[in-house]
Amino acid sequence: MYSKYHGCGNDFIVGMYDKNIDYAKFSQKVCNRNTGIGADGLLIAKVDENKEIEMMFYNADGSRAPMCGNGIRCFAYFCLREKLVDSNEFKINTLSGKMGIRVLSREPFVGEINLGKPNFSSKALGINTSKETFLNEVIMVNGWKIKVDAVYMATHHLVVIVDNLKEVINSDLGEKLSKHKIFTKGINVNFVQIINTKEIIMKTYERGVGWTLACGTGAAASFVILNQKGLCDNKIEVKLELGKIKLSYNENKEILMEGPAVCIAHNIEID
Repeated sequence: MYSKYHGCGNDFIVGMYDKNIDYAKFSQKVCNRNTGIGADGLLIAKVDENKEIEMMFYNADGSRAPMCGNGIRCFAYFCLREKLVDSNEFKINTLSGKMGIRVLSREPFVGEINLGKPNFSSKALGINTSKETFLNEVIMVNGWKIKVDAVYMATHHLVVIVDNLKEVINSDLGEKLSKHKIFTKGINVNFVQIINTKEIIMKTYERGVGWTLACGTGAAASFVILNQKGLCDNKIEVKLELGKIKLSYNENKEILMEGPAVCIAHNIEID
C-alpha cells in the first residue's frame, strides 16, 4: 500500500521498502502523470534492525537523489501516520546524512528540518572546474551571460537571481542550465526574485523532474546565497505557488527549514 503527499505542491508517492522492487523503474511507472498516479518523486521508508529509518528518494525519471526538502517533511508526516515513530523529535537517514526532524504541529502537519550546513565545494557539487568554489560565476546560455552561484545544500543547487520569474518560466533557461555540461551530475536550478530582505519568491527546475511547484532544499540554497551576499536577513519567508517555507539559521549556523506537509490519499494499491 502506498500514500500520496505534497509539500507546498511538490508531490510524492510514499511507501514502505520491499526488497523485490526495482525502485528506479518503479518510480518512473508510478510518477508518470498520464499512466501512473503522478508525482514529482517517490519516497521509500526503509527501517533497519536498529529501527533507524532511511528515506530513499527517487526522481520521476528513476534517478536517485540525495535529499529532498519538501519530500522529507512529507516523509516525516508519513512516519508519524504509519507509527514508525511516535516522537515530536527524531532523525531520518538520507544519502546526505542524518536529518533532524522537529514536529511543530501534527494536525495540520508542520515540521522543522535541520538541513545542516551548506557546502560550497565544486567537487561535492560535481562541477567540472579547477576552482574550489563556484560562486559569482558566469555561464553562457543561448548567447546570454547568466550570473550563477552553486551550493550543495543537502543536494546539488544553482541559484540565479532574476528580475522577472514569469519570463524565466516561459524560457528554456532552466533546462539548459540544469543539463549544462559543466555540471557532471546535473543540477537543480533555482530562480529567485527578491521582494525585500525578509521575503523572496522562487521557482525551481529540478534535474530529473523539470519545473516543480516547490523545492525545499532549493529554497534553503537560495537563502544561503542571498544571505551571503547581504541581500536578505537571517530569517526569511520563501513564497511558492502553493504555500510558503520559513528559513533561518540556528546557533550552529545550520539551516532550519519550516513548512507544511499534507496527506492527499492513503492505502493506494499499485499493480
